[in-house]
Amino acid sequence: MNSVKREDSSADTKPGSAEGNGSITGGPSPSSGQPASPSASIHMRCLIVTQDASIIIGRGGSHVNEIREKSGARVMVSESIPGNPERILNVSGPLDAVSKAFGLIVRRINDEPFDKPSVPGSRAVTIKFMIANSRMGSVIGKGGSKIKEIQEASGARLNASEGMLPGSTERVLSVSGVADAIHIATYYIGNILIEANERMPSSASHSTYRPSSNVRRPPPPVGGSSYVPGYSNPYAQAPAPPQGPLQTQQIYIPNDLVGCIIGKGGSKINEIRHMSASQIKIMEPGAAGAVVNGAPAASEGERLVVITGQPANIQMAVQLLYHRLEQEKQKQLRAQQPGSSSSTNA
Repeated sequence: MNSVKREDSSADTKPGSAEGNGSITGGPSPSSGQPASPSASIHMRCLIVTQDASIIIGRGGSHVNEIREKSGARVMVSESIPGNPERILNVSGPLDAVSKAFGLIVRRINDEPFDKPSVPGSRAVTIKFMIANSRMGSVIGKGGSKIKEIQEASGARLNASEGMLPGSTERVLSVSGVADAIHIATYYIGNILIEANERMPSSASHSTYRPSSNVRRPPPPVGGSSYVPGYSNPYAQAPAPPQGPLQTQQIYIPNDLVGCIIGKGGSKINEIRHMSASQIKIMEPGAAGAVVNGAPAASEGERLVVITGQPANIQMAVQLLYHRLEQEKQKQLRAQQPGSSSSTNA
């Protein structure tokens, strides 16, 4: 699919929601500690799957043109790369226009009206922003204070990745929520990035991430979290139409790490269920799985996890589960090192 290009346009949108990535291209300079002007310009980038890119663009560019017209932001989608299921969505312009555009993008993905507020039944979507590593600390805040502030103000959920994207100095900031929550969170994030750029302009050595065609699916990382294009679905979207009979896969996780998989009130496991569009059940201690193709039975201290869904969805669920386990292991290792401090949250 061709990338979508457009002419510039200005906007008269209201601040209130959005996300961000971070290159600042101009606009009034906010004073330290003061909110950035809604007219300050910013360029935000995020990863999207090809299926969602097609929805955002629409037939003949009809959908993306409507988003541009209603938001006043510049919206472009990168070319599709053979073998890579992800593309880059670029949104730039005044901060209020960019934040509004992301809210409209979520509505378009969910096929929701542009002119009605999100309701309790609205489906949550996850936007995966690419943020310069040098700026991520500003977004997170001391002890995660900024992320907590954005979550409370917007109702969205934020999570900062630990590792940088391959061949770049960018990390992923995942923002999950309904359209209005994404709109508000984007505005807050963009405001922080503009203020950070005022205090210290971006380094010339910053390297942006570019998807490649070499998409491989190795085993879960052992030495720390890493990003593999095609593993993580940028959006928490509804399951695709059935492609065949459902399959089941069984894995085992350490008993002492079950809590980090489930999360407070089931938040983590539900997030993984949504992102992978698969059913995930953590069995009670002592439950044994079916022996398939000589697969080993659970050892003492392990818990059986049963995953059901389409093969691709199961694969995604397994990757997300192992990634979560690895994050927790790295967190525990850092906590054991004297003088170490945690820098991310979610």
